Amino acid sequence: MDRPEDPLALEAQVCFALSAAARAMVALYRPVLEPLGLTHPQYLVMLGLWEDAGAGRTTTATDLADRLLLDPGTLSPLLRRLEEHGLLARQRSRSDGRVVEVHLTDAGTDLRRAAVEVPGKVVAASGLELDELERVRAASAAVIAAAHSDRADTVGL
Repeated sequence: MDRPEDPLALEAQVCFALSAAARAMVALYRPVLEPLGLTHPQYLVMLGLWEDAGAGRTTTATDLADRLLLDPGTLSPLLRRLEEHGLLARQRSRSDGRVVEVHLTDAGTDLRRAAVEVPGKVVAASGLELDELERVRAASAAVIAAAHSDRADTVGL
């Protein structure tokens, strides 16, 4: 790969490439999620809830925020809106009142059946092959892991 001579050239910046790619990917999801009544961030929340429900796990707001790499203050309005749409219910844990449990409603569970088509539709809309997108996902996961490593914390990332 040719590198620009200027290390501050926009096209040389990984942050620009990742940011632009993320916006482009979310734009592909928008028309696919619209019939489901979900935004992309709401879809990610629902993915986490469906995964936990399928595994028989109780979901807490804190655990969900951690898994989605979101600040709890960012997750809370997403949960509130999904609750207003009747897709989930929040309640304080009976064993620890500081813990907020998040449960799918019947409507939230039912929505999964329609959402099963989302990944295939997004792959088709992207114009990329599934193996190409899998390489992007794996590389992105490596970037996320590196950014959250102790080493990244020590160099000020």
